[in-house]
Amino acid sequence: MTLNLLLLLLPQTLIGADDCVASDKTLQTARFTVCASLTQSKTSWCGTSYKNVSASADWPNQAVYMHSFLTALSEAGKAGCGSTDFAIDSLNWLNGPQTDETLAPSWMWTFMVFQVQYYDQPRKPGNRLESPATLGRKCWAFAYLAQLWDPGALRNATKAAGLNTTAFSKAYTDAIPFTMALCRKVLGSCFVNATPTPATCPGQSLEFEAGFYRENIKRADIVHYPFAPPN
Repeated sequence: MTLNLLLLLLPQTLIGADDCVASDKTLQTARFTVCASLTQSKTSWCGTSYKNVSASADWPNQAVYMHSFLTALSEAGKAGCGSTDFAIDSLNWLNGPQTDETLAPSWMWTFMVFQVQYYDQPRKPGNRLESPATLGRKCWAFAYLAQLWDPGALRNATKAAGLNTTAFSKAYTDAIPFTMALCRKVLGSCFVNATPTPATCPGQSLEFEAGFYRENIKRADIVHYPFAPPN
């Protein structure tokens, strides 16, 4: 039996109350940071938890904040603290409002509605066409979410609570190929504001790639560039 499995099976009282207090605090910070990045007004699903929390509202950072929250949730489970009231509430928060694409500005709505609309071709009247560099930065976030996604770790970490993250995991997993395809589509059609057709544009492609690497360099080249054309 592995150490991680033993920890999951141990009663929480044997783990140590102080350990779980620290775990809850880490989880709370990560969750409230997600809230602060998504909204700066009171909501039914974040309340006023955004207050007194510093967070950027751009998509690359929102992706990083959610990954940090998922990591904190997984670590709580591994440490035997996945059954605290706050951890269970956070699981319900993740599977409920944060998975609802119709609930603005939840995280999955931001992922699959708000960010996706930047890749519409042709653009709707009055909607500006973002620069290749800006779309490259946004596509860095899609690639980051795809490459760092570990649903198995999240699933295993929630077993101790007798819960699961099936709804969120399915929505997240389904979003990956859809959003990655959008990046390849807009790159392959040269960012036109019209019905897209295949094209080549070395200058704009370099701008897109530069936007991607701008985000990646800030984070120690954590992901690889997945949008290079096939040889």
